[in-house]
Amino acid sequence: MTNTWEDVAWETETPRREWVVEYYAKVGSETTHHLSVLHGDGMEDVQRMLMQELRATYHEAQEIEVTVLRMEEIETEPNAAMFNGAFTP
Repeated sequence: MTNTWEDVAWETETPRREWVVEYYAKVGSETTHHLSVLHGDGMEDVQRMLMQELRATYHEAQEIEVTVLRMEEIETEPNAAMFNGAFTP
């Protein structure tokens, strides 16, 4: 028997949200300013992704001093008021 479109159960998975993370990473006497876009459902997921990024970037470092300047979710809906008529969609 052939299934119709009504018989198919569509599974829609909500995509993970995007977060912008701005931070300083200090290894020894060298400080580097980073700006990253990470994906996660919540702040705990983003912190976990940040740790993975740090381990991948500084894999030979014994100690990394991290100062997070900004960690916020990226808005998916554009704010048209920011353009003040200078942009026409």
